Amino acid sequence: MGSYKGEAVRVGVDDSPAYYRKALGRQLRRLRRAAGYSVEAAHRQLELSDTTLHRMELGKTKVTIHTAKSMLDLYGVGADEWEPILELVRIANRKGWWARFGLTNKHHTALETAASVIWAFCFGYLHGLLQTEAYMRAVFHTSISPRTESQVANQVEIRKIRQRRLADPDDSLELVAVIDESALRRLVGGRDVMRAQLQHLLDQSEASIQVLPAEVGAHLGFFGSFSVLEFPDPEEPAIGYYEHITGPTFVNRAADVDTCKLTFGYLRSIALSMADSRVLIEQIMAEL
Repeated sequence: MGSYKGEAVRVGVDDSPAYYRKALGRQLRRLRRAAGYSVEAAHRQLELSDTTLHRMELGKTKVTIHTAKSMLDLYGVGADEWEPILELVRIANRKGWWARFGLTNKHHTALETAASVIWAFCFGYLHGLLQTEAYMRAVFHTSISPRTESQVANQVEIRKIRQRRLADPDDSLELVAVIDESALRRLVGGRDVMRAQLQHLLDQSEASIQVLPAEVGAHLGFFGSFSVLEFPDPEEPAIGYYEHITGPTFVNRAADVDTCKLTFGYLRSIALSMADSRVLIEQIMAEL
């Protein structure tokens, strides 16, 4: 896989097909219910399995133009109302900006592109949106399955593109991070790389950064890093996210997402203020 070389890529909610697939799914579900059809009755009329129809309404399966027209016809939607919905289908079926990089694990990138706020707790390592390129490379080269330089270059470019939204005045992504002190003291890439990384955190004006000092002792964040993603559409529920040795896990159940939110709120409440966090980061830098 060669690294991507081409025009600059702009990233935002408008560039996330996943966001529009979910919006389309909600619209189709509303139309079905308004027409008085149950999932059981509708899937038989549309000659779809009930699972497929359910996944379409959740935004997890693509809806073709043909299927959308069949739905609109079945649900009695007036012909003059079809085009806006069909245009939504076309937008939802576009490839995401990350496709040109050959990204295989794309679900998190798609969700992050659609998000408006990320609440992130960092334990042991820094959140990708806060990393310098040298820090990223050190992380990407640490893998059970070694990556080629081309693969690392792709991963770095994707992450740098994702970071642009933090400073995008038209479609900004709000990042609120609580960083365990252990992540600041771990020499990822060596002293020089880490010194530059800490300076980058000090220079970071687009994100809210608080440090959870070691003196706090035991805390709920011992379970590891996690994030909560919130979306601009109030109908789109927040999603929890964390990584482990076998890959990423997404938390969709409302009660579990609430647990993530409460845990983050607790960790944030016992962390240093943003001003005191800067002082600690400067102190750690001076010790390198």
